[in-house]
Amino acid sequence: MRLNVRHSIAGLALTLAAGGCGAAPAPPIKVGYIQTLTGPTANVGKDNLDGFNLYLESVGGVIAGRKIEVLSADDAGKPDVGVTKAKQLAESDRVNILMGVNLTPVCYAVAAYVREAQIPFAETGNCAAERLTTDPKFRSPYLTRFTFTGTGNWDPAADWSYKHGYRKAILAASDFGPGLEATDIFASAFIQRGGSIVQEIHPPAGTTDFGAYLAQLNADADFIGLMMSGIDGLRFLDQIADLGGQKKLPIVDFGGGTKGPNLAQLKQKALGIVGVDQWTSGIDSSMNKAFIKAFQQKYPGRFISGDVGLGYAGGQILAAALQKVNGAAEDKQKLLEALYATNLETVRGPVKLDADHDIVPTTYVFQIAEQDGAIDHKLLDTYPSASRTWDRPQQEIDRLDLGGMKGKWVGMTKDQLEKLIKG
Repeated sequence: MRLNVRHSIAGLALTLAAGGCGAAPAPPIKVGYIQTLTGPTANVGKDNLDGFNLYLESVGGVIAGRKIEVLSADDAGKPDVGVTKAKQLAESDRVNILMGVNLTPVCYAVAAYVREAQIPFAETGNCAAERLTTDPKFRSPYLTRFTFTGTGNWDPAADWSYKHGYRKAILAASDFGPGLEATDIFASAFIQRGGSIVQEIHPPAGTTDFGAYLAQLNADADFIGLMMSGIDGLRFLDQIADLGGQKKLPIVDFGGGTKGPNLAQLKQKALGIVGVDQWTSGIDSSMNKAFIKAFQQKYPGRFISGDVGLGYAGGQILAAALQKVNGAAEDKQKLLEALYATNLETVRGPVKLDADHDIVPTTYVFQIAEQDGAIDHKLLDTYPSASRTWDRPQQEIDRLDLGGMKGKWVGMTKDQLEKLIKG
């Protein structure tokens, strides 16, 4: 009986707090959105955050009856800053969930923190860190990834390149975590298919003049596999397009060098470049077309990118999870279970997670082309259900020192690679 009395008193208190007109309104759901908003990849982070906020605007900033409050933080592309921001958002600002994050080293650092802090973290930025959900140092029940995996993106890039006649590759990647992991994955998948790496170039992140690298490009190559994001990708592609009297090599861009703001500046210089990504304007769905229209209305004249698409899809994913728990974001376990069970159609296509709470995405191959007087994506190929292990088993992936094999790929044969991954 006393228990019922206490419940009645508590209910009366809520009614009084609401001015006698019913229960007090629920407080906003706080989302801590961490992104790289300064430095060489700032345009990637800004696009992603703008995409997320664009989705929230489309639903009036309210999901499951509760206002969504976004607290954004700049990790400056540095792991220690990322952890500091995550800690501030979780412990001082008391956010209900962390989202975003772009660069691989930051992603690893934040994932290790959220495991200890026990706060939900939905990776919706641009992080493809290969070991994020499998390595005990980073994986945890608090982590879900909705972006893409390295092997789920760069294995298809290698597969498409080989199937379309390329045999001799130059690896061109910024000399930092994401670039090195990406080229190790691409190189191993390309060599497994019978291709070869004839040159590696790894300029430091933030390089302004690529002249010395471009002057030494191997003439025996038949294409360049490119992994340079943000301003690095823009500068590299702009300068290679201006080369005179040299063989112009085809480029397969699997690092976002031609994304939104870069494409806006490159324009005709980007024509013919093949891109590999998790979103493309070439996705022929009414949802994607409506999304593109909404973006163009809000940002007239601004080129849309895959990072905007990932951010917008992240909003769709969060909304589906919050609807499933009736807005009860404070119940961490229920919110996490709703995220695990994600299975919905988004602007990037179908999204679901595997047993490791990692993304099973569709990977798209497209070409930068001029269509109806505008520069846009022309869809070339689609790789559905491109999970981390769609092409090779986890054991083989684990035997590669991904991110640590710089300078070891030139001249490596398929037999040598097989011995390395078979043990």
